Amino acid sequence: MLPGLILSLFWNSVVASTFAACSTINSEKEPMQQRRRYKNPPIEEAVCFEPANEQALVESREEERLAYRLRMAFEIEPFEDGMDHPADQIIENALRSSGSQSILDWLSAFCLDTERPNLASSVLRCLGRQTHIGTDAWRAQLVRNALATDDIEIRDAAVQAAESWGGREVVNVLMLHNEPESWLQEYILEVIDDLQG
Repeated sequence: MLPGLILSLFWNSVVASTFAACSTINSEKEPMQQRRRYKNPPIEEAVCFEPANEQALVESREEERLAYRLRMAFEIEPFEDGMDHPADQIIENALRSSGSQSILDWLSAFCLDTERPNLASSVLRCLGRQTHIGTDAWRAQLVRNALATDDIEIRDAAVQAAESWGGREVVNVLMLHNEPESWLQEYILEVIDDLQG
C-alpha cells in the first residue's frame, strides 16, 4: 500500500512539473526569483513541442525530399520537349498525395530558383504539362513571377507553360509583359494570338 502511495505521489509531481514547464514556455517568462522555487528549474523549449512546430518540421522534410527527387530526376535524364520525363510522375505523385497549398508553394519556389536556372526551367516545363494544376490565379501568378526573373531559360519555360495552360488570366499576364529578348517576344505574341484565337 505504501509503495503504491509513494509511486502515485511521485507520478503526480512529475505530471505537475511537466505541466508547469509547458505553461512556462507558452506564457511570459517567470521572473528569476519565482523560478528559483523549483529544485530543478523547468526545461525550456526543447521539452514541449507544439504541434505547429512539428508540422513545420515534417513539411520542411517533405519539401527537401521532393526537391531532391526532382534534382536527381533531371540530373539522370535532362528534360526534352515532347518526351515523357520521370519528373512528370514525381510531380503528379506529390500533387496526388497531398492536395495542400504547400506542394504548390514548393513547386513555385523551385520554378523561381534563379540560382539553379536549369532545374527551375525544367520543373516549370513539367508543370506546364500538368493541365489541372492549381487555380487559374495560381498559374497566372507563377507565369508572372517567372517572367519577372532575369533568367531567359525560366522566362522561356514560363511562356511554354502559359501556352499549355491557356486561360484569360494567363493571356493577360503575357500581354502585360515587356520582354527584352526579341525572339522570346515574338514567341509570346504567337502564344497570345493562338490562345485568343
